[in-house]
Amino acid sequence: MIDGNVNEFVDNLYYGSEMYFIFRGKKYFIQGWVEDTVHYLVLDYDYETEVYDPDNPKCNKYIWEYSSPDSNECVQAFLDAPLWEGKKFYDVESEITWADP
Repeated sequence: MIDGNVNEFVDNLYYGSEMYFIFRGKKYFIQGWVEDTVHYLVLDYDYETEVYDPDNPKCNKYIWEYSSPDSNECVQAFLDAPLWEGKKFYDVESEITWADP
């Protein structure tokens, strides 16, 4: 991971920390939360720099989302999802830049 420690990044996923990162020129935003004992983890584009239509919120959907009573399951699902041009997170983490908002 560029400009950050990949282990720290993954650790932050368990807590639902709001984080921004860049992969192949696109800026992403990931965050999580707990509601009624269910953990949520969602991935989206950064609204300020990527595709977003403020006039049509119905078309603005998460790139990826997962929920489970177990935060470990949410994080593992993110790490295993082939979101990065068909590859998993650890296959491309050396190309990911941890960024500021």
